[in-house]
Amino acid sequence: MRLSFRGILIWCALSAAGFLLTRPIVETLSPFFEGVVDSMQSDYTAFLSVIDAQGGPKIVMSCTAQRALLLPHGGIVPAFASFKCAWTDAVHALVPIIIFLVVVFGWPTKNRREMLRRILSSAIALPIVLGLTTPLLLIGLANSTLYPESFRADSQLRALLQPFVFMELGGRWLLPLVAAAVSIRLGSAVADDEKRARTES
Repeated sequence: MRLSFRGILIWCALSAAGFLLTRPIVETLSPFFEGVVDSMQSDYTAFLSVIDAQGGPKIVMSCTAQRALLLPHGGIVPAFASFKCAWTDAVHALVPIIIFLVVVFGWPTKNRREMLRRILSSAIALPIVLGLTTPLLLIGLANSTLYPESFRADSQLRALLQPFVFMELGGRWLLPLVAAAVSIRLGSAVADDEKRARTES
């Protein structure tokens, strides 16, 4: 009961902060997202902007082609031309962060040292969660437009779109849960090892 109440309080606090501060948070994360997108593919470079739209702010990705891109039905994007290539809901981009932090800080700890180690492990896990959720989603959306043939079973791009489909089917909610569980386990394992070492000495 205490764990549930604590988790609900943290969820409410982080959700309120996410809704109120969506734009500044996403704008702060945008350079990181852009870097991840650029590192995952070489056809275009990404620029993210946050715009106000009906239903809430949106993340809009503009792509600058690094080479001439052949579009479906014979169209061509010239090299170094820029175009809008994908968008997603800005609030949804923050949900994996909230899920991760709620689990990490909502789960009880034995002492302050364990919490400190959990925070340190979370500092490594959270960027991984961020890099594998929104950027991968944007890449999948862009490539599904640029390369619709990618959905065919024999496509060379199928390997890239499979993670995108996984994220769309709930992977971006499952991934932060798994990462948070690993962070909690690492923190408690180190604390147990230290306690065992003190006992043996």
